[in-house]
Amino acid sequence: MLEDLIKSGQKEIQVIIFKLGSEEYAVPINVVQEIIMPQKATRIPKSPKYVEGVINLRGNIVPVIDGKKKFLLKEKSENSTIDKRIMVLEVENETTGLIVDSVNEVINLNVSEIEPPPIDLEENTEIFCGIGKYNNRLLILINSEKFMAINEEAKKIEAFSKVTEVIKKARIAV
Repeated sequence: MLEDLIKSGQKEIQVIIFKLGSEEYAVPINVVQEIIMPQKATRIPKSPKYVEGVINLRGNIVPVIDGKKKFLLKEKSENSTIDKRIMVLEVENETTGLIVDSVNEVINLNVSEIEPPPIDLEENTEIFCGIGKYNNRLLILINSEKFMAINEEAKKIEAFSKVTEVIKKARIAV
C-alpha cells in the first residue's frame, strides 16, 4: 500500500484513526463502510478466538473480529466500553466488522510522514503497512487488503452462518 501511494504521486491519504488499547491505528477512509454501535454476535463453533461471531447487518451476515484479540493485545483497556464500536470494512466486496475501543477522528495524513514498518516484526506483519507521524503521534497503518486477505476463517464462518439461517427459516416454515 505504501509503495502504491509513493508510486502514484499522491501527496496525502485520508484515514480514520481508531484505538485498540493505548495504541492508535489508522485505515484508509475509503474502506470503511460504516461505524456502528456494538451488538451481540452469534458465535460459530470452532472459529478462531479472535472471531467474535457474525451479526445481521440490514439482512447481510457480517463476520466480526475483535481487533485486540487479532493483534494479540491485552484484553483490559483504559478505554471505556461506552466508546467501543464496530468498524464495518469493505474491501473487494468482502465485508468484515472490526471491534475497536474507540474511533477518534478522520485526518489527512501526508504520505511523506509515513515510514515503512520495522522489518523484524513477526507473523501477521503484512497487515501493517507503515507508521504515520501526525501531530506528535504515531499511527500504525493497517493495510486493509492484507487484513481482509488473511481473514479466510471469516469467509468460512460466513458460510456456516448462511447454513444456520437456512436451518432457522426451515424451522419457522414447519
